[in-house]
Amino acid sequence: MNEGNEITSMECRFLNRGYFDKLYEAFTLAFSDYVIPFALTEAQFRNHINLTAVDLDRTVGCFVDERIVGFSLNGFGEWDGRRTVYDAGTGVVPDQRRRGLSESMFKMMLEDFAKAGLEQCLLEVITTNTGAISLYEKLGFRKTRRLALLQCDGKLSAPCDERPDVEIREIKDPDWDLLGSFWEGKPSWQNSIDAIERSRGLKLILGAFESEQCVGYAAFSAKFGRIAQMAVSKEHRRRGVGTALLKAVQNETADGFSMQVINIDTGLSDVMNFFLNRGFYERLDQHEMLKTL
Repeated sequence: MNEGNEITSMECRFLNRGYFDKLYEAFTLAFSDYVIPFALTEAQFRNHINLTAVDLDRTVGCFVDERIVGFSLNGFGEWDGRRTVYDAGTGVVPDQRRRGLSESMFKMMLEDFAKAGLEQCLLEVITTNTGAISLYEKLGFRKTRRLALLQCDGKLSAPCDERPDVEIREIKDPDWDLLGSFWEGKPSWQNSIDAIERSRGLKLILGAFESEQCVGYAAFSAKFGRIAQMAVSKEHRRRGVGTALLKAVQNETADGFSMQVINIDTGLSDVMNFFLNRGFYERLDQHEMLKTL
């Protein structure tokens, strides 16, 4: 696929597992100067692919002289009961930006996915990334909700008294029907039950038990303190259960890492206030966006 005279040799095509090294190299370069720069080790990149259900055979790369200069990592599953492709990361290396690569990739792959029976495309974009938001809106995406990354750099504030009658212990075989009944909202794609199950080797699930009854839980990345899901049953809120869980998560977080709550729905005001009142702050926001295919 050519994109005008400016990049005559540019081609977008689907990849496969054999391109992993080139893809990882492009990913690292593309996100080295992102809105919030970050870098993943090769192992972390593989974990990200697994967590988000990325299929490398249906991931798109843009090539210039066989160098991957742009990519879109695509995960697959169900979202609200519909067959969905999830954008687990789209990027372009710095020297090839502002040439329409992202738009070319999306037009190519969304047409292909629609023909294959996919029903919708889901993604998240940082709210300050106005260029990407404009492109997604041009392509027909609509904003569905605002998601926040919350972070706690120091010790927790504890507005509630200690609860010695609440026992915190690991849940090895989670009853997701029970735990899901504690929810106020719906987790994002990378924090879904399916995502947690795909990454169980890296996740720790702690339950809060009162008289042997599970009344709350937290699912998080052990050592790193990144909370994917946390909820307390309605009947046991404002009684110190959530604070006890957070303290347990912090105790499991290694020195040098800050506790984070990943992609929390900012529309859940009570949940947001719970974390903010305990020493968390809003580090960044994302728009969740959806397009029907």
